[in-house]
Amino acid sequence: DDINIEKYITYFQLLLSEGQGESFYEIGISSGDGPPSDGFEEPKYDLCLKNLNKIAEEINAQISLVCERTGKQGGKIGAYMIRDLSPEAYVDVRYCVCGNVDSGKSTMVGVLTSGQLDNGRGLVRINCFAHKHEIATGRTSSISQQIMGYDIKGECVNNTLIESNGAHTYTWGDIIEKSYKVVSFIDLAGHEKYLKTTVSGMTGHVPDYCLLLIGANMGVTKMTKEHLGIALALKIPIIVVITKIDMCPANVLKTTMSDIQK
Repeated sequence: DDINIEKYITYFQLLLSEGQGESFYEIGISSGDGPPSDGFEEPKYDLCLKNLNKIAEEINAQISLVCERTGKQGGKIGAYMIRDLSPEAYVDVRYCVCGNVDSGKSTMVGVLTSGQLDNGRGLVRINCFAHKHEIATGRTSSISQQIMGYDIKGECVNNTLIESNGAHTYTWGDIIEKSYKVVSFIDLAGHEKYLKTTVSGMTGHVPDYCLLLIGANMGVTKMTKEHLGIALALKIPIIVVITKIDMCPANVLKTTMSDIQK
């Protein structure tokens, strides 16, 4: 009813404020202390979605479907992204990418920002390198920054630009102009002798999150612990990323996962 709609309008305004202009919302999942819900039947789900769109229109927001799934009892559950359409609701998220040398930091950033897979010989990581010796050795010694943009519907702007012009001739300006959210990756050095450079990147670029990469075939190393300690000291939220699982034997991967949990 209209009274509940008004309550939810206030609730969603609070969610968008806390989420810097965006938030997730699930239909078919109970909230509060009531019994857990296992999805809604189609008519009830459609009614909830209709009301969600009505609320979004009232608060000048965009609703995008993230995924739909079926509950254990056959009910329908949907996850939606809600984004504020206000011009000032621009979102900028910064990740510092750290971890031991040869854990795949530059390659991962290159794959994400270029929209193509690596050829196994370091093709995509070249975009992250600033010096000739980095290309020759395949190891980062400086601070490199790459960006990914997302439009209001959650589509990756980098991929859209690649598909539209074929050649990778777009600039950061092209990405930012078409983006609602920009994700910045600060690619840092993993070698021990460049530790001061890594510390400079983690302190000077003010990252929101730290992506700590761990090669499945190498496990937790000395430099992994060093970078972890720096992130903890700076109180940067840490996300652990396991790389190279396709080239790692199952028993080694199991050992690596066990070491991380410890």
